[in-house]
Formats: sequence, structure tokens, C-alpha cells
Amino acid sequence: MRPKDDFDNDDYETIGSLPQDDPRRTERPLTQDEEDDDDAPLDLQPLTADSLRALRRLSRYKAGPDKWPMRRRAAVLVALFAGRRGHLRVVLSTRAADMRAHPGEVALPGGKMESADLDLAYTARREAFEEIGLPVNTHSVRYLTSLRPFLTRSCLIVTPVVVFVLDSSIQSKLNPAEVSAVFSHPLQGFIQNTPQSHVTDVVPPLVAQGKKPYRMQYDMPWYRNAPYRMHRFENARQHIIGFTADILIEVATIAYGSPDFERRAPGQLSRRKLISHALHHEDVFLPAATSERQTPHDRRSRL
Repeated sequence: MRPKDDFDNDDYETIGSLPQDDPRRTERPLTQDEEDDDDAPLDLQPLTADSLRALRRLSRYKAGPDKWPMRRRAAVLVALFAGRRGHLRVVLSTRAADMRAHPGEVALPGGKMESADLDLAYTARREAFEEIGLPVNTHSVRYLTSLRPFLTRSCLIVTPVVVFVLDSSIQSKLNPAEVSAVFSHPLQGFIQNTPQSHVTDVVPPLVAQGKKPYRMQYDMPWYRNAPYRMHRFENARQHIIGFTADILIEVATIAYGSPDFERRAPGQLSRRKLISHALHHEDVFLPAATSERQTPHDRRSRL
């Protein structure tokens, strides 16, 4: 099973215009709490013109061929859905408090590629199903694009896979061993230095009142002491920081255009250079070269 290559606007319009008694619509009546909650796609709302354009840009984005070794590969799912006002929102989760790595932090669903996975897009879908119950079904969760990979501090090469949730009846089913909560944030908020009106709904009161910054940044040494700019965005549930913020800035930039701020610190290496350097200098990648019959020289010639 492979994802469809492009987003078809007709698919959105068809599902969004189904009669309320159509058997494909399975919404239950909302409780009062859910009426005020924009954190789940309980009902497919009409998308704004900006949101439709953003989906088209994402579906047309091509990252180019992936020439990196398949050892130490991972993927995360950037699951977008239509909020109640027609703006695109992204599903985020809070990692369980007893997780070995990054407990209690905000993350995108995802994990390491397994030998049985068809490709990295399937890895992201499988992990999202295991963590938050998002179906692997490509009809209800439509593939948009995959981004160029990111390097983590632990030297995993992580590919973000972007999808759009079409099925309004999907309910999250959290795996308590991995996830303690799920919430959402407007995608466009990740290119804003000051939150616009549809973003202020999800930020803490002091941020909405302009008494506390919505976005903060810290320049710091990272991989082999190379400079790195860490971004932090405020959300009433929990702030979004670091690796997850970097991915969402990239997705939002493709969808909406350049951010209101400088993304990188002076002298910060590109993702491609970071991965290339890690492949040549980190011991964890030596098994990858051996298993794929590559020498360090072979790897260098492919970069």
C-alpha cells in the first residue's frame, strides 16, 4: 500500500458536502466541552482559501531523491486537519512521562523504520496508528508530501511525512505507554512571530494579551559545537520547542511562505551538511555502510 501522490481538492469537497444522514458520516452529537474544543477533527469544516492554497503547495512540493542509507532511518507524521474556522491545524502529542527519551515533551507521532515497512511514509503512518490511533488507511488520511530529512541529536535521520485528515469521524486512541495527551496548533502559527487572531485562541492568556512572547529563540552550540537556533512556540496546553518546532516551521514555510523571523543562527549548517558530516564521522553509521556494501569513500561519492 502506497500513498496517493497528490491532494485532490474534489476529495475534500465531496466528503465535506455529504448529507448529515449519509452512512459515511458517523459524527456523534458534540458535548459542550467539545463544542469549545478545536483539538480534533470531529467535523470537517470548509477550508479557507489560504488553507486550500497551502494544501496545494504542500501536495506539489517535491523533496528530490533520497540517497541516504536506510539504516538509522525514522519518520514522523505531520497530520493536518481542518479546524472549525477553516484553518489548517496539526496534531501534536505529549510523550508519556516514563518514556526513556524526552519524557513529557511535545512531539509528532513517529519512530524508527522497521524491516517490514514498505517505505518511510508507511513508517510514519504505522507509528501514528500505534501511538494515537490514526488509521493507516490512505483514503481517510491523504498523503501530501515528504520533506527532506532532519538529523536528531542521537543521529537518527528523520523524514517528516505530511498528510491531510479527510475523515471527520476519526477519534484518537492513545497508547498510554507512549502518549499521555493529544492536542493541536494552527499550522500557520509556526511562521508567525506574533500570533494572528486564529492562533491566539490556543495560546496562554498572557501571550494573547501581548504580555508574554509567543515565540522565543535561543542560539546555542549543538552537533559538534556547530551553532543552532532553537525555536519555542507557546500553546495553552504545552510549549512546542526544538526538533518538533523545526519540522513545523519547514512545513508552514512550504505551505504559506517565509516566516516573520530568521530561522537559522549565523553559521548554522544546512540539514544536508549535518547528515553528510554525521555519515562520515559518527560510528553509529558504520554498520549502515557495511550492510549496504558501502565504504566511507562510497558514501562520500553519493553526497
